[in-house]
Amino acid sequence: MPQNLYENDWLYDLVHEKPADSEQIAFYQRQIEKYGQPVLELGSGTGNFLVTLTEKDFEVTGLDISEEMLSAAEKRAEAKELESNQINADMRNFDLEQKFNLIFVAGNSLQHLNTIEDLESCFASVRRHLSGNGKFIVEVFNPSLELLSRDPNERFFVGEYKTNDGWVVINENVFYDAATQINHIQWHYKNQYMKEERTVNFTMRQFFPQEFDYLFHKNGFCIEQKYGDFEENEFTRKSPKQILIASKL
Repeated sequence: MPQNLYENDWLYDLVHEKPADSEQIAFYQRQIEKYGQPVLELGSGTGNFLVTLTEKDFEVTGLDISEEMLSAAEKRAEAKELESNQINADMRNFDLEQKFNLIFVAGNSLQHLNTIEDLESCFASVRRHLSGNGKFIVEVFNPSLELLSRDPNERFFVGEYKTNDGWVVINENVFYDAATQINHIQWHYKNQYMKEERTVNFTMRQFFPQEFDYLFHKNGFCIEQKYGDFEENEFTRKSPKQILIASKL
């Protein structure tokens, strides 16, 4: 039976890990320098952003619901001889008894909240934890109708990645449910030493641009900036990302 991707932290990192000098890390570093600390990362996962930004002497707390991911982040921090400030909690509803000048959700993690109720609960928790002038930053994909409409019975190449155990090849099937706006994804992976192919599942809720903006306004936020990439270019229909910087109304 297929596992969930987030029970396989090594596979997640294989595809998603960002180097310390990546434009994505640099973007969040600029925002922290601009808006101040302390900082809270929701859905901090294996600690790529948390540990890298902590290593750059920023005061960052990571929050994640997955014990497997938090354990992986702790190992990442220990490898760099750092102390990581992590909290095992649900981003949909948390109470830390602390205010933050910046709260961010990186790596499209908000797209794992599948319902409006989950999103509204998350937004309410963020509002409770933002300081008066605090900022809330979220990145999600700008949905591609071409990618979402691919044949669910056809496999598509994701990538080939080098590991200590040889090259890992990943292919995927996708089934987009237009009624729920949830993309159901299966990754199939194998290397030259595996006798059997293995499969992991995950879902990503799609947010269309006008809908996404409305969700912020409806839940008590004012959108101050909307970028289309990590170089802070203006959002357009061709932008790969929707990156919103918002404050409380």
